[in-house]
Amino acid sequence: MGGTFAGSIRQLPEWVQLRPDAAFERISQAGGGPGNDGGWHGISPFVVPSVLWSLYAFLRSPDDYWQTICTAIAVGGDVDTTAAMAGAISGARVGLTGLPDRLAPMLNDQGKWGYEALIALADAAVDSGLSPAP
Repeated sequence: MGGTFAGSIRQLPEWVQLRPDAAFERISQAGGGPGNDGGWHGISPFVVPSVLWSLYAFLRSPDDYWQTICTAIAVGGDVDTTAAMAGAISGARVGLTGLPDRLAPMLNDQGKWGYEALIALADAAVDSGLSPAP
């Protein structure tokens, strides 16, 4: 399949309508780089398929964090990366209240920042008054 990344992005609305197994067949071939030769099981660690699969997982269930994560990992392969990207996008959309109650308190920055400190940091960022770039 190959093609450009931009071309693959344009195909996402079509792919989102497909069941995950059918979408995987198309997404795993996008980018035409190494790892797309059938030797990799599941989503490859290469940028194009990983980003596309993460976007696919999010777009399949944009208001359901848990379902987004489940879709991101169900395909197998480099799922720590796809789940991290899909989860970040989903979390930004649904906010803290959209995360499963049992997961949010386990947030940490490899033990240096716990849940409460991360919440305070996020609040401080919001209160900083910085607006997004135009």
